[in-house]
Amino acid sequence: MGKLFLSPIENEVLSVVLLILTTVISILSVLVMPKRISWIEMYTTSLFVMFLGSVADIYLDVKYDLYGFFTKGVDFEYLLIFIYPATNSVFLNFYPQSKSLAKKALYITVWVILTTLFEYISAQTEVFYYNEWKILYSFFCYPFLYIAMVLNLKMIHRLQIIDKQK
Repeated sequence: MGKLFLSPIENEVLSVVLLILTTVISILSVLVMPKRISWIEMYTTSLFVMFLGSVADIYLDVKYDLYGFFTKGVDFEYLLIFIYPATNSVFLNFYPQSKSLAKKALYITVWVILTTLFEYISAQTEVFYYNEWKILYSFFCYPFLYIAMVLNLKMIHRLQIIDKQK
């Protein structure tokens, strides 16, 4: 995959700007969106997403060196602490829980396309790098990750109901 034709300094600046913008937009999105899920649901589902992201990075980045962000290793700085939880919260907040399967599938598909596009831009600015990984792999993995997020939220809802019955 070709990179943008920028000098190393320009590319570094663009990478930092991309991360800062993504982080600020992610946090602001969570703060201003009308809440359809509770803060505890956002918190617990974000912990789940951070766990999944860490496990994926440990195996696919550290152990197999297939891809990575900036340098090899689990990326706690921006991705795990800000971007993953915020993306998770916005995705789940607007997930059409009571709608048809077709609307749910369309919603997930739109998120898969947006996430893949963001990954592509991240790779072009060298925030994200590929070794043996291909963007097509990500495109096919993202639906399973989004479904896992929805199933995790459903489990949290069930646990909340059980807690209230006590």
